[in-house]
This record gives sequence, C-alpha cells and structure tokens, in this order.
Amino acid sequence: MSLNQQATHLRHREGAQTGTKYIAIASGKGGVGKTILSLSIGRCLSDSGKKVLIVDADFGLSNVHLMLGITPQKNLAHFFYGDASFEEVIVRIGDNFSFISSGNGIYELAKLPKEQVMNLVRRLQELAEDNYDYVVFDTPPGIHDDTIAVVSAADFPVVITTPEPTAVADAYALIKIINRENETEDFYLVVNKVESDKEGNKVYESIRLLAERYTTAKLRHVGNIKYRKNLIRKIIEQNPFEKGFMEDVYNILSKMSPDVSPRRRSFWDSVVARLLGR
Repeated sequence: MSLNQQATHLRHREGAQTGTKYIAIASGKGGVGKTILSLSIGRCLSDSGKKVLIVDADFGLSNVHLMLGITPQKNLAHFFYGDASFEEVIVRIGDNFSFISSGNGIYELAKLPKEQVMNLVRRLQELAEDNYDYVVFDTPPGIHDDTIAVVSAADFPVVITTPEPTAVADAYALIKIINRENETEDFYLVVNKVESDKEGNKVYESIRLLAERYTTAKLRHVGNIKYRKNLIRKIIEQNPFEKGFMEDVYNILSKMSPDVSPRRRSFWDSVVARLLGR
C-alpha cells in the first residue's frame, strides 16, 4: 500500500465514527500524580462498563507496571518492529481494563521510513478502535515532542498540576507551547494534592488568567484531588486505587463532557503528522 493510500485509509477511519475517545494525561513536571490519575481514570471508566486501554507513553520513566506490580514481557516497540502481536503487548489489569508499556514505541516511529510509519499506525489504530471505548495516554512529563504530539491530538487533553509554584509555572508553560505550536485551545485542568477546594480553585485562576492573557487556550477546571497520606502506602503496596482518590476522579470525569468537537484529522493521523513534521 502506497503512502497516499495509507493516508487515505486513515482519513476513512476518521470518518468511520468508531466512537473511540482518546484521553491524554500531561504535566509540566514529574511527581504531580500523572500516572495515578491515568490509572484511576481507566479504572473508573472500566467500572462503568467501558473498555479501556492505558498506554504508558512515559518512555524514559515508564512506571505504570511498577504501580501495579506487573512486569510486561513485551511492549509497543516490539509491536512496531514486528516482534510481537498486538495481543502479546497487552497486559490485562481487570475486566475491560488493560495497559501497554510503550518502551520506545512512539518515539522510535520518527526514525522509520514514512511508509512503514503509516502502515504501523494504521494497524495500531484499527486494533485500538475496534477493541476499546477509551485509550488513555500517560505521557512523559515536561515539554517533549511525544507529549505535544499526543496531547494536541487527543479528544480530552488533561493537564494535571499541584499547588507547588514550579508545578503551576510548568503546567502553564506546557499549555502555552501546545496552544502555540498546534493551535490546541481546549484543555482540562486537574489540581492534585490540595488541602481544600479553595486552594485548587486559586491555582486554576492563576493559570487561567495567564492563558487568557497570553494564549488562545481555554481552560476547563474539572476538579481538585485532595492530598491523602494513605495513598502513598497504597502505591508502595502496588495497589494504587485508593477509595477517596477514586471518588475525586469520578467527580472529575462527571465534569468532562463526552461531547467533543470533530477533529480536523484522526488522532493517529495527527500524531504521525507531528512526529514526521508534516
């Protein structure tokens, strides 16, 4: 199949209305709760009867498997290079709930010939959209091409921060760059480790005012997550689904409208275009 045929196929998939939605969890810096939020969103959605796939795209510091006490034998890189089938890289967490460790998967795509990239993405897109209602990406912290590519293409670009001044500044910087480089306007903001809703709302207002003044980004504050000491113990025990944290995440999801604007391209087409500079 030629490169043009591959691109046509992706556009056809875009118009197929598969119903699969993509959620990207991003942060300006590490240590703010990105991975635990990704997992908790996945668990909440799967508990609601949705089929969910978590993609651990934090290539340098992949840690979804560590939180779960699971050692995957294969990752997305094996799939891309033909060393494993899609089924072999999927690790089941529970009913309707699975995850994939990316290895160097998406990053390595940029090094492959364009026709091979399009073929691999087409296969992954078909498999993901034929089997899952939601695909949740736990992206690398900070401002990386991988993060920008995935977040700007997602239906739900979620930025998580904490009240720490450096985390707030880095969250705004991430939003500003993604908005400037990809014209992404709609972002969902979550403030973690707050002592009160008042503290979380203050963080939101500070980022919103900066975004309103210096960007075209529109922030939607979908909730705060309270600081809980016992969550650390749950993570150490490799059972990160703490009841109170999960309740906060359920409230966050209730504020994230399922009605999303049509994308100009499919999710996967947008990711490839960003990584290949087209």
